[in-house]
Amino acid sequence: MQHFTLASKQEARCPVFLNGVIHEEFSDDGYDRPMHYAWHYATGGAPTADLPPELWLITKDRAYDFDFHTSFGGHVVSGDFLSLMRSTDTGRWQAARLHPVSTTGRRIARKDYFFVKFPPAELLKVEDVVDLENSKIDFRRDGQIKKVWELRFSRPPERDLFLLDCIPLLGVAFCSKRFADGAQEFGPKGVDFVALPDIGTVQSA
Repeated sequence: MQHFTLASKQEARCPVFLNGVIHEEFSDDGYDRPMHYAWHYATGGAPTADLPPELWLITKDRAYDFDFHTSFGGHVVSGDFLSLMRSTDTGRWQAARLHPVSTTGRRIARKDYFFVKFPPAELLKVEDVVDLENSKIDFRRDGQIKKVWELRFSRPPERDLFLLDCIPLLGVAFCSKRFADGAQEFGPKGVDFVALPDIGTVQSA
């Protein structure tokens, strides 16, 4: 079974870094205020709170046209990408409608956007699905994974979109061929689907 990783693709209005801050409402000074929200960060290993229905991405970027971007401890996805997630097996996650606006409150995107978060319990354990013997992995002296160059699965994940519980791959999204084929139907911007096992030189989306 073929799998892919979602890689960043350079295209117009698809920045590598989202130069902004997410808040629960718009304010003129929102770009300069930190994200102190329970849904964004929790201390002491406690679970984060549920996402609110709507969020505002206050940014200095001029315009957006991408379909998938990992940032802010989650993923910013377009309406088309979210529809594909809903129509395939992607596990449990939360989504809030996201309004990308300038620092003056001007809308900067024609697409509908959403902020998606997968709870930690949904991340797949490396030891359960990864073929550690046949993958190309650099390990630290304490046995922890340092760098992954090639990734092969010992037991193909059944989900169409998933994440791994592995610090070097934190936030890196993987998908099935069915999901990759489904994405091509709307022509995703700013993201490319790179077939595994190659992953070491890929810049994740």
